[in-house]
Amino acid sequence: MVVSSASLVVTAPSPSVPASGTRQWSRTFAMTLVLSLLGAVFMGPLWREYPVVAFGSLLFGAMLTCAGVILWEEPGHRRTAVLLIASALLWALGWSEEWAFGPLPLLSGLSSFLALSLAVWAMFRYPDPALMNRTEKVFAAALAIVLVGGILAQDLTMRPEWKDYDPGTWWVTLYADRGLNDAVIQVASAGQLVLAVLFTVLWTVRIRRMRGLDRQLLTPMALAAPATTLAAVSVPVAQLLEVHGDWKDYTFALQATLFALVPMAFLASVVRRRLADQAVLALIRLVQRHPTPEAVENALREALLDESLHVRYWAPELNTYVDTTGAPDGNTPTDEGRLLLPVASASGAALAVIDTDPALRRHPNVVANAVAASGLALENAQLQAAVLGRLSQVRSNRMQAVRAGAAERRRIERDLHDGAQQRLLALKLFLAASDSNDLTKTSRERLKGISQEISRALDELRDLARGIHPALLSQAGLGAAVEAVAQRQPGPVGVALPSVRFPAATEETAYTLICAVLTAAREPTGRQVHLEIRGHESEGVLIIEIEDDDARPAQLRLGAELPGMIDQVRALGGDVMFSALGHGGSLMVAAVPGV
Repeated sequence: MVVSSASLVVTAPSPSVPASGTRQWSRTFAMTLVLSLLGAVFMGPLWREYPVVAFGSLLFGAMLTCAGVILWEEPGHRRTAVLLIASALLWALGWSEEWAFGPLPLLSGLSSFLALSLAVWAMFRYPDPALMNRTEKVFAAALAIVLVGGILAQDLTMRPEWKDYDPGTWWVTLYADRGLNDAVIQVASAGQLVLAVLFTVLWTVRIRRMRGLDRQLLTPMALAAPATTLAAVSVPVAQLLEVHGDWKDYTFALQATLFALVPMAFLASVVRRRLADQAVLALIRLVQRHPTPEAVENALREALLDESLHVRYWAPELNTYVDTTGAPDGNTPTDEGRLLLPVASASGAALAVIDTDPALRRHPNVVANAVAASGLALENAQLQAAVLGRLSQVRSNRMQAVRAGAAERRRIERDLHDGAQQRLLALKLFLAASDSNDLTKTSRERLKGISQEISRALDELRDLARGIHPALLSQAGLGAAVEAVAQRQPGPVGVALPSVRFPAATEETAYTLICAVLTAAREPTGRQVHLEIRGHESEGVLIIEIEDDDARPAQLRLGAELPGMIDQVRALGGDVMFSALGHGGSLMVAAVPGV
């Protein structure tokens, strides 16, 4: 099966699972162990004096390394992986000041803050650099300037011994002044506090505008943002409050531990992506048991977390696409903003087009697995959709025939009313005007007989016109038209039809059916048949119930008219059912959709 779109091309002959086996996890463990050992060496003396701080820092570096190595295996995330691994190395180098050797004390502060800047940049790049808007880019740049520039300004305005280093330590002092140095520390700390709060705000805004798989993947990052903010503000607050001694060490330990939530969030997102792959496969396998067009569409929506997803199935005999109900849908969207996935069978024949959220371009593995795993279900669903499409076309043709027949009956009724009926009426008036005293008695009687026959012909013509299509039906609705017919019945007829109006085709079909039943209810023996005609509307469908006490089954009474009546109702998507009543008589129930 081949899945493609303008911006996503995936070949997935069978469900694929990302490379997450033993080999990958072995590489992850090995890389994490090597870089963690390197970090432990950099920390050196810190393990003897401040083991809690050392452990928290080592945990942060190890988690960064692990997240970076795992992301390296993810398509399109290698640059983010490099940022995380580089951040882990720089974080470890940031504790090299404990060795107090050569330029290490000078480089350690710069390394720590550069490591945080890279980690934040990596967070905003995930799961797609395209998600990083202008505000986030400006924030990341401002963070690097404040963090790195702040520590650099501090170092340039102080001497090494002010930080308890040996006076002979490698250092670059541009202008040593304690007052200026304290002011620089205060300004840098305040800037870090503002950026830390803004960091949480930006992540709150980002997660609110995300949807689907993006939101699922970024939720751990959004949850980690407040903890990261707390970690970021802990040291500046301690500096502003001039915290010293053990409390300062505890602050550093807390900071490193909270920062570890950032790589943990990356790991959680990667695991969620892998779980999404597995969930896709499991879900699609379930739907393969009952692969109806609607079931396959709903399964893909659930698997890809996209309620806007639509599947349009190719119907070869109709030479167009149809939706899950079989209705023709030839206007397949071509908007480049949507992700369109044409799906073909193994032989290359068109199966369907999946119209989904463009954000899924960032998750080609999940999309490929979903479509590939649903291959058989899509083929079965496509066959069903094609059949539904043909049925829909037949139903549409039948409905057009019903509407055409109704229009033709209205035309005939108008022709009878405006043509033959008017001419007969004019002839009757002409004969009445010809009734002169000059005529013989025999002639006048003949004219009177002819006038009476014309009157009877007019009555029969009016009845015929009303039977074809009564004007009252169009003017006052079904209830009034049926009551007019019921008044001419020899037996009692109760009518309780809704006053709400329905489309012309619905009312005409129901009227024709009721008239057929009323005509058939006239027994040859002359016994009066009691009928009850009831109706109500239910979700746009007109429900007609006709109950009678006739001993003859309704199916037999209707005779040859029954198939035609039922066909008219079914042409509109409805149906007619009959049942015998226990006390004698019949009940007919007709459901006529309001189309």
